[in-house]
Amino acid sequence: MANPPALVKLALESMCFLLGENATDWKQIRAVSMKDSFIPTIVNFNTEDMTDEVREKMKSRYLSNPDYNFEKVNRASMACGPMVKWATAQVEYADMLKRVEPLREELYSLERQAETNKEKGEEVKHLIAQLELSIASYKEEYAQLISQAQAIKTDLENVQGKVDRSIALIKSLVIERERWEATSETFRSQMSTIIGDVLLSSAFLAYAGYFDQHYRQNLFTTWCQHLHHANLQFRPDIARTEYLSNPDERLRWQANALPTDDLCTENAIMLKRFNRYPLIIDPSGQATEFIMNEFKDRKITKTSFLDDSFRK
Repeated sequence: MANPPALVKLALESMCFLLGENATDWKQIRAVSMKDSFIPTIVNFNTEDMTDEVREKMKSRYLSNPDYNFEKVNRASMACGPMVKWATAQVEYADMLKRVEPLREELYSLERQAETNKEKGEEVKHLIAQLELSIASYKEEYAQLISQAQAIKTDLENVQGKVDRSIALIKSLVIERERWEATSETFRSQMSTIIGDVLLSSAFLAYAGYFDQHYRQNLFTTWCQHLHHANLQFRPDIARTEYLSNPDERLRWQANALPTDDLCTENAIMLKRFNRYPLIIDPSGQATEFIMNEFKDRKITKTSFLDDSFRK
């Protein structure tokens, strides 16, 4: 049926919702109702498993609808009418279970308490009879049992401690193995390109300092092309700043007033790795401030050609 009556769709939709299926359009509803498990699920439905949320939504969404009743739906479909009656009965029964649930729990608690008291009474009678026959013997056995129980408890605590330590050690070994595997894989990858990477980095340190960022990138691209033609492996995506410095160094440089752009970071790397003192053109004074902060432990002094004592 491609386009069923609205009441048929409403009835089947409520059945799907009650059975835990989220079906709202006719295609989904029809797919659920055509399953082989649809009827057995209804037959084996346990009202006690119905949640409060489902029960309240059934009442607000369907049972409160004046069209949702057996007579109207049954006139539209004699198959769906009994389903509506069944769904309504299940919700009402769930309401009743909800109301009597405290009483059931109290009854169950009282029954358990009565059974426990009965068992305790029998145990007490039996214990009294045994104690009357041989009270001294049982005192000795009781002391032995207490001692054995304490010994077993101590052994269990020791074993549990060993188990916990073993589990922690195994977890640590697994984590360490994964770390070593990742490190080994990274090392193999780096070794395959180390010659090209070092050659590019060395050329950059030796020749790129004179140029601006744009020309540096052009030089780097040209060098990469030469390496490619020479069949030397290298990492095309190598980050010069990360390859030639570590995170701690970059954080320290930033703390010493170095701007965070790549050009300034590259210049700081060249300052760190120079073989001869470089000439720095610094009209803005940023490099001077950074150098004074970076090398303050060496008691570096700032001077000027304009200082009268400079030539002395």
